[in-house]
Amino acid sequence: MTRQKKEIVKKIDEMERWIAADEELGCGFAPAGAYDGLYEEIYRLREELARLQHYASVEDMLYDTRGHENSGCPW
Repeated sequence: MTRQKKEIVKKIDEMERWIAADEELGCGFAPAGAYDGLYEEIYRLREELARLQHYASVEDMLYDTRGHENSGCPW
């Protein structure tokens, strides 16, 4: 994986951890739409990652099952 891809994955993980921590500390009482901007940024980063990995879309990247043949997962 290239450095650029690793940096994108690192940013996405950091944002998701921040949201999870904020929800935990706030007991889930964030106002409606409080994380919309972060989720939009995460999706934008995933689009960039998908493009760098030569996928047509984020969904193609997320639902790619190649390499999971021996994982024991039935689907």
